[in-house]
Amino acid sequence: MASEIMRLTYKRGELVRYVSHLDFVKVFERTIRRACIDVGFSQGFNPRMLLVFGNPLPVGYTSDCELLDITFARPYEPGEIVEALNSHLPGDIRIISALPLEKPYASILQSVSFASYEGTVSGLSDGDDNKLISAFQSNDTIFAMKRTKNGEKSIDIKPMIKNFEALGNIVKLVTVTGQEGNLRPETALAGIASAASVQCEFESIRKTAMY
Repeated sequence: MASEIMRLTYKRGELVRYVSHLDFVKVFERTIRRACIDVGFSQGFNPRMLLVFGNPLPVGYTSDCELLDITFARPYEPGEIVEALNSHLPGDIRIISALPLEKPYASILQSVSFASYEGTVSGLSDGDDNKLISAFQSNDTIFAMKRTKNGEKSIDIKPMIKNFEALGNIVKLVTVTGQEGNLRPETALAGIASAASVQCEFESIRKTAMY
């Protein structure tokens, strides 16, 4: 179905894991120009492409599920946009799908509540994965330092973690994201590791889904 507004889902691989969010926005703007896509622009003295990204992906992460809303100047077919962008994007950035949207529609931050992650953890000894699981399951509260509008403070992050799994040095977890807040997986792991009296940290993190 042709549409003037689409929500794109795209992947960010290893080769672009250290690209900042602002530079990533520029990559998409240049790609749209090279693909000769008629995108919409804002009004005013400094018109900008009508691109709305989800929460910035932290530097160092990879992702299978980033979201971007684009408003076009004319209707396009989803497959047309996917093909046009992928033919000009760097190889480690791939558009997976394009979903037509009709006004009024919920923003990206309103549409997602949780994000799932998978990461490799360093510093674990034999049995530490079980200690982490036990600490998560047995503690009603788990505290960690989290950035807020008023600076860093210690807060109970247990309500912000929907699921936590550990097997060897592989950790999988689901945390809140979107309009109601955002909990980074390294903050979640730091709190759980502290409760378990385990010293460890993420070596790599991949976002696997948002819902």
